[in-house]
Amino acid sequence: NRHMSQKIILATLMLSSLFDLSSEIQEENLFSYFDEKKFFSAKFLQTTSLKDKERTINGIIKATRKGAFKIEYFEPIKEIISADDTFFYKLDLELEQVDIVPKEQFFQDTPINIFISNIEELKKLYEVKSCEKKVNFLSCRLAPIDESSFIENLNINFTGNELKSFSYSDTFEQKVTIKLSEISWEKFDDSELVMEIPQGIDIVYH
Repeated sequence: NRHMSQKIILATLMLSSLFDLSSEIQEENLFSYFDEKKFFSAKFLQTTSLKDKERTINGIIKATRKGAFKIEYFEPIKEIISADDTFFYKLDLELEQVDIVPKEQFFQDTPINIFISNIEELKKLYEVKSCEKKVNFLSCRLAPIDESSFIENLNINFTGNELKSFSYSDTFEQKVTIKLSEISWEKFDDSELVMEIPQGIDIVYH
């Protein structure tokens, strides 16, 4: 489903780790920077541009390196997206419907993998093309290994060694930018990733 795929993006961080914060992020250690962080939570502002149209939406995200996550979108779209080991769930409060899809059908090449995949999996999904630094700003450009991926270019941006934003273009000719705030790498309970389905909601299996 095209629209469902577009929303799993992130378009989607401060815990001490084995990564030496005095070391500069480079092509060779970019995946290690993420792999050593097992939990991620943040607020985000997502802007999607297509030709002369632009849409902005904010939300919150929580994810774990074990493969689970939860994204909650606020106005103007009231949706909650989550995934466990087996399924992907999308709750549309306006449609009063939750879609349930086998997980492997959706997450092969979406940016959420940066936060839910281990280093071996990341190396199979993306190739780090470059990490370019200008003063205190660093931008790393990734390309998907799978040539059929709907993502064409993925940029991960840092100030110093602190993650700040993502941007990517896709095969739908969209440009998506995700600015992060209130980032935390702190551990949280798995129960915070569980989607609560209100009574009266239709459940659709795909």
